[in-house]
Amino acid sequence: MSPRPPLAGGRWQTLAAQRVVLAVVRTFTSAIRLIDALSMFRGDTRVQVLFSIDESSAFSGGIHALLATAGARVISWEEAQDLECDAVITASENVDLRHAETPVLVLPHGIGFHKMVPESRSRGERVSGLVPSRYRRGRKVWMAISHPDQREQLRELSPDAADHCVLVGDVTYDRLIASLPLREHFRHLLGIGPHQRLVLMTSTWGADSLLGRNPGLPAKALGQLPIDEYRVALVTHPNIVSWHGAFHLQQVLADADDMGLIRIPPTQGWQAALIAADCIIGDHGSVTLYGAAIDRPLLLSGASDETITGTPPDRLRTLVPVFRDDRPIKDQIAQAIEGHRTGALNEISNGMFALHGQATAELRRFTYELLKLPELDHPPSVRAVDAPTPGHTNPRSFIIHSRGNAKTGISIWRYPTRGDQRRTEMPGLYRHLACYEDEPDRLLVSNASVVARHRVSGETDAHRWISQILDHYPGSLMGVAATRNGIVSGMRDGQRILASLVDGQPDDPLLAAAVVYTCWREGRIPDGPVTVQLGTVRRPLRLVNVTPAAR
Repeated sequence: MSPRPPLAGGRWQTLAAQRVVLAVVRTFTSAIRLIDALSMFRGDTRVQVLFSIDESSAFSGGIHALLATAGARVISWEEAQDLECDAVITASENVDLRHAETPVLVLPHGIGFHKMVPESRSRGERVSGLVPSRYRRGRKVWMAISHPDQREQLRELSPDAADHCVLVGDVTYDRLIASLPLREHFRHLLGIGPHQRLVLMTSTWGADSLLGRNPGLPAKALGQLPIDEYRVALVTHPNIVSWHGAFHLQQVLADADDMGLIRIPPTQGWQAALIAADCIIGDHGSVTLYGAAIDRPLLLSGASDETITGTPPDRLRTLVPVFRDDRPIKDQIAQAIEGHRTGALNEISNGMFALHGQATAELRRFTYELLKLPELDHPPSVRAVDAPTPGHTNPRSFIIHSRGNAKTGISIWRYPTRGDQRRTEMPGLYRHLACYEDEPDRLLVSNASVVARHRVSGETDAHRWISQILDHYPGSLMGVAATRNGIVSGMRDGQRILASLVDGQPDDPLLAAAVVYTCWREGRIPDGPVTVQLGTVRRPLRLVNVTPAAR
């Protein structure tokens, strides 16, 4: 057996480490959870953590980059076999650590023991989260659990497994609860307006997952939900990218990305997105369960054969509505939100999590006990969840529906293009395609009734650009450009209409153009004040005819 590495003692060290912990990662998901849990050593120079990677999993892709970003010191799996350490910690139950002579603590990378997954070393199946008996037998292996019921569940599955459980609660749940007051802050960071509803879709991995069943659902939802009233975000299980690659997932979601899908990285921000959400469309994965635990309105994408009978995700199916692909998405979301009763899902959270608010303290207490090291004097803090770092592109083309009303002004509904955009037509409703000039799909631009540009310019330049764009696209009805005085909409017949907000300058050329377009369709001259209705928001707009001949 090789001696301890130099950083645990000797001439090279700067910080005097008294204990060495080997952190073993096997999958990308387990690596994320493990890095998070190791924050229990914050401020303690006595504990040195070394990482090693068991690359026997099909889902090990991306681990090296993740650990490099975290600044981890990684030793080879061969070196880890001979390392003298004081404890081994992992968040993967399927790591062969029979060589380790020190205690092993296995943390969950999900919630409990809820589903059957393929066995990587055979054609059979196993219970996700349960350390196989061959790795437990006669050894000091401890499985951290979040609720006493999980111990009883394991007792039925494998009697000796219950004796290897230690109740610590759930650190992620505690952090979610502590972060609930940050909801408005997270919504701001995600770019959610005060009058918009955030619909969060969450997909685990496998054929029964949300994306496995319906990979086109994000684009379909974006095509059916007015962007001024709804935003759509997506959280995907790391195993999807780990197996298929980020390129393939990007190809699958390309239309949804163009339509403004907010992508939440699996490494950071999914907890904040749960807190920010108004409704969750999820599957049988743990993220959906966390959403239920913090009492968010839910729609379930369907049952899964992987789910073990009697477990929380199985019970959840009897408490929340099932998402129907053959029904309008907007109606289902509204019904889920309006029909949600506060506290209705408490039985789910109460059956998954114990020791509320104490998980970090319990985990640290037990770990230091394994290390035979006194805890630090100060109690561990329950830290807020990480702020979201979303990735998304603002949509650059819309199908716009509008309707005029003598009393209420003009109502407008804007839907990003692509996806399934069939919807019931409303009486007296006008419909047109509007694009910004930089829309990548050039066929869309050439077929658009309205073409606009983003940048602000002087009036002379704006009028010149409008004339040029109408010449370039003979099928277009209107060109739109922003100026310092307002937004100019230019019709093919030479009319020029300047739109400005009563209380400021409009920042959205396509919105101003939709008002002018509706007036044109109604046969009235767009001149004077008009009220624009966007969902529940009303905006006073002033239209002025600035056609050169009318000056």
